[in-house]
Formats: sequence, structure tokens, C-alpha cells
Amino acid sequence: MFRKIIIVIALFLFTTGIYASSTLHHKISVTVNPSKHYLEATDRITIPSSNAKQTIYFLLNNNFTVTSETPGVVLELDQSGVKAEDFGMDREELNVSPNFKQNKYKFTFPNAPSGEISFVLKYSGVINYPIQQIGEEYARGFSQTPGIINEKGVYLGGSTYWVPWFNNQWISFELTVTLPKSWDVVSQGKRTLNEVKNDNHVICWDSPEPMEEIYLIAAQFTEYSKAAGATDVMAFLRTPDETLANKYLEATAQYLEMYRKLVGPYPFSKFALVENFWETGYGMPSFTLLGEQIIRFPFILNSSYPHELLHNYWGNSAYIDFKTGNWCEGLTAYMADHLISEQRGQGEDYRRSTLQKYTDYVNSANDFPLNKFISRTNPSTEAVGYGKNSRMWNMLREEVGDDQFVKSFQKFYHDNKYKAASYTDIRKAFESVTGKDLTQFFDQWVDRKGAPELSISDVSAAKNNEGYKLKFTLMQIQNDDVFILNVPAALSFEKTAVIKKVLMTQKSQTYEMTFPDNPLMVQIDPQFNLFRKLHYNEILKNKDLLNKIAAVES
Repeated sequence: MFRKIIIVIALFLFTTGIYASSTLHHKISVTVNPSKHYLEATDRITIPSSNAKQTIYFLLNNNFTVTSETPGVVLELDQSGVKAEDFGMDREELNVSPNFKQNKYKFTFPNAPSGEISFVLKYSGVINYPIQQIGEEYARGFSQTPGIINEKGVYLGGSTYWVPWFNNQWISFELTVTLPKSWDVVSQGKRTLNEVKNDNHVICWDSPEPMEEIYLIAAQFTEYSKAAGATDVMAFLRTPDETLANKYLEATAQYLEMYRKLVGPYPFSKFALVENFWETGYGMPSFTLLGEQIIRFPFILNSSYPHELLHNYWGNSAYIDFKTGNWCEGLTAYMADHLISEQRGQGEDYRRSTLQKYTDYVNSANDFPLNKFISRTNPSTEAVGYGKNSRMWNMLREEVGDDQFVKSFQKFYHDNKYKAASYTDIRKAFESVTGKDLTQFFDQWVDRKGAPELSISDVSAAKNNEGYKLKFTLMQIQNDDVFILNVPAALSFEKTAVIKKVLMTQKSQTYEMTFPDNPLMVQIDPQFNLFRKLHYNEILKNKDLLNKIAAVES
């Protein structure tokens, strides 16, 4: 369905709001020594007047020694060994090392500031936390580290606390990195300097957009690039492979155009594929960090890769208000993984698969509402946070239609770019575009756990003066209260099949319909458009019926 409409949907005009006045800015010069796991940094920090105080606190990795380079101010250690949580989009458990802690510092100015304030910190130390597997019972679990510098590569992000952290302040930055000349660096934003001096490689990345964290990814990369309109498309591979790089560059250009039409203009100046030295699947603003085996699986180009690119819209420019639940993973899965499956004629199989995972892995003991989902840690959290969430967007699309579904998300993105957004913000965008009150829909699917289980009984068809009267009873057999559903009923006749939607507001409800032809079979939700638990024997079947439906709809 999407493939039919993304070409013709008129786009909203997207504008970037004025955000400099509320954004903290880092101008960082970093020297990295991979063989010694060591970095030293000089950071000029500018705090906007709206957040300027005489006393300011920040967190920094406790492996660092830090000093103030600004005369007249006092830098004090306020608390040592602070356990801090991860932040940004890809949130993980940081208890992978008993030594991973932060120090809390207090920075005091001699006088109360009357405008923005600027000061310089110098810090240095060793970062070399082990890469460890999490969720060992989870077959899809990736390994992780809070941060690492070694001869294979460098990974530093918000989870490392390698940059002074000022309590969830939006940040922009200019990052200049010096490394051995055979090494290269990737970060957010646009590269403004790339030169070799003596035995060193010096690179600068400039990111003026509001960010949640700063990444520094480094290795001995081979770089490939091409232009895709105003966007620089890049690939940084640890092992030279021009054929592989070109596949990703071409795919990137195609996906950028697809999502430009579907959501809006791409929000950054580049998108880069970056090969990691352990298996990861991360989506950062303006690049993705994928493991060396992952990028060589042929199916990744049509699954994980567009998923991570789409995260530049959902999660990395329209940010997540995690206090109200992580809406973006399921939405990204729906607009990437599901959309591409749908374009290939495999949407039904994809939908059934997500329902099967929920049915297999989620029970009353481990279920939870979508407003409590933060990140995927095991099969049950994936089945809820990715699967149930993506099915919810499918039901909403069925409810409002393709055109208004796309326009609503365009409005949501336009209104929430570079903001922390919630399910409520999505609901308001949809209500503004469609004119519908969607409070009940979002309350039911976001704030409530559980799933409906459907059963059909007492099916009969009798001839009368008007044709054939069909009668059947639908039941919701779950122990929980009734779910309000628009249930698709597929009706098979001798030469064709049609789908009728019936509103279900009670645990048991009987329906009557009259047709000129004799209905031969009734199937409930055969294309798996509802979020629900599957019956134990509900597998892909009745292909003849589904082919008839497809022929009628085409």
C-alpha cells in the first residue's frame, strides 16, 4: 500500500527551528592513542543563558583526570563512583564492568552569570572496558561495552561518559580528533577537516543540530563515498571491498529518496555505513554501526539497513520521551522491515511472524504495556516493544487510511523534530490531520497490556428472499476485559472473496449479513492485520482464498 502512495503524497514544508539558544555546545580537541587505550581532550564548553548558573554540576568517566583551564572558577570533585544510566536512543544496561562508574564534579563561577557562560576543561585517561555478551538466553542479543579504545578500534558514546554530561542538556559540537595516520574517525554531522600531518591523521566533524550524545568511532577504515542530492553517502569498511561498498551506497541513495517522500527531507548532511569490529546493530544520527558479519549477510540490505537509516528520523531527530515509552523501535520496524516486506508481497508473512513471536514468548508474567518499553533485552521485550508496537501502527493505518496515515506522521515529524516526543504527540498529530478522536485507541494499545484472542462459532448461511443470510458469532476468549476491535472477516464465495470489517465491542457478539451468492467460508483476520494472540493451529494456509482476495483488491 505504501508503495502506491509515497510517490503522490504532497509533502509538508519542513523547517528547522531555532534551537541554538537552548543548546549546550562542545568544541572538543581529542588525541587518541589506540595502543595505550588512552585519550586526552580539551573541551571548550558553552552553556546558553537559559541554563547558566553560578554553580554547575556534570558527570565524567571516573577513569579521567580533569582540570579547569579557565581562570577564576573553582572545579571540585562532588561525588566519586556514581552509577549512571545510559542515555540516547540505543539504551543498554551498563553493568557490564564493575569498574564502570562516573565522578560528579562541581564547577563554581566567581559571580552569578548574566548571559551564556564558556569555560575550558582538560581531561585524560584510559578507556578499555571489555566487550561482553548480554542476555545470553537471547539468541539475537548483541555484545556491548560502555566504551573501548584498543588496536582494533575505538567506540565512545554517551554510555562512556567520555564527554562532560550536564543532566540531559541538548548538545551541539565540533569534534577534532588526532590519531595515527592510518586511522580514520566517524562521528555525527559533516566532516569539515580531513588531513594528514606528519604521522597523524586529523579529522573534524561538525554537528550543529541538537544531539543527545557525542560518538567517536575510529579504526583503520577504507572510505567510499558518493553524492545523493544534497546528502553525502559514505561507507567506512575495515576490510577494503569496493563491490560491497557500492551495494550499500546505491541502496542508501534509494532509501533516502523513499523516506524523503514518506516522511520528509533527510535531517542530516550525510549518512554513512560504518563497519564495527564486533557485532552490533546501532543507529546513530547520520550513520549506522554494523558488525563485520552482519553487513555481509545479503538480506541486511533490505532489513536491518533501512531500519537503521530510518532511525535518523525516528529516534535520532524526532527524539523519544522515554518516560512515556519508546515508540520508535516498533514504528521504525513498521516503516522499514514491514514496508519492504510488503513491497515484495511478503507483508502478510511478516505480520504473522510478529504475532507468532508474541504468542510464543509473552505471557501474563512477563507482559507489559507499551508505555513501559525502553529497549529490547530478550524475546518477550522484543515481541512487545517491536512486534506489538508495529502491529498497533498497522491497525491505525487500517483505521485512517494510507493517505492520512502518511500525512499524520509527516506532521508529527515536522512538529517534533529535535524534540523529545511521546505517544501523546503522535496521537495529537493524527487527530489534527484526521479530525478523529483517537484517545480510546491509544489508551487501549499503549497503556494496557495483553492481547485479544479470537474465536468464531455458530457459522450458518440460509437462503432467503434477498439472497443468502450469513450468521456467525465472534468471541474474545482471553481472560482480560474486552478489546474494542474492527475485525476483518474474509468471506469466500464460489468465484471470489471479499473482506468485511465488523466492530466488536463485547466479549461475544453475533453478526448477520446478506449476500446475493452463497458464502462458502468465513475466516477471521486471515491477513493478520489485527494485533492478537494466534490460535495454536493458525499458520499460513488457505492460499487460494488469499489469492482471490488479492485479485479482488488489485
